[in-house]
Amino acid sequence: MERTNTIQIESLIEKINNRFDDIAEIHVAHSPSLLHITVHTGEAESVEQHLDLTSADEVTIDTGEANPLSLSFFVTATLFAPGHLQNSTETTVYKAEDVRGAEPCELDTGIERLRKKLAGICPICEEEVNLRDHYTGRSPCQEAEML
Repeated sequence: MERTNTIQIESLIEKINNRFDDIAEIHVAHSPSLLHITVHTGEAESVEQHLDLTSADEVTIDTGEANPLSLSFFVTATLFAPGHLQNSTETTVYKAEDVRGAEPCELDTGIERLRKKLAGICPICEEEVNLRDHYTGRSPCQEAEML
């Protein structure tokens, strides 16, 4: 069996922070097998700049299970303004204090929220749930996370 190169989520975010001086938002779209990390920065070269920050094929995230979760990933930078909806498959892990019309999100808080979602735990009510079902309609948890 071929061994895959991996990088911890914290190390990957550190590489992103080292690449750019001014980041407005770091957002993660997460499916069962893939993370798409989008960095919103005025330093991006285009509206969708692919970033090759590491030789790793997968990112590992400690979700509290016996084995960390390992997922394929890719990272892009964009000139588009920040502002993503939070839902069962999307999580903002960082938002700068100077982003207008939005509450800032510290990196530690955002990564913890991502960990919980990937483990199937609602970051608002702390219940183990099926997030897709839990975030339907106008659930209190979905509304709270949109603030």
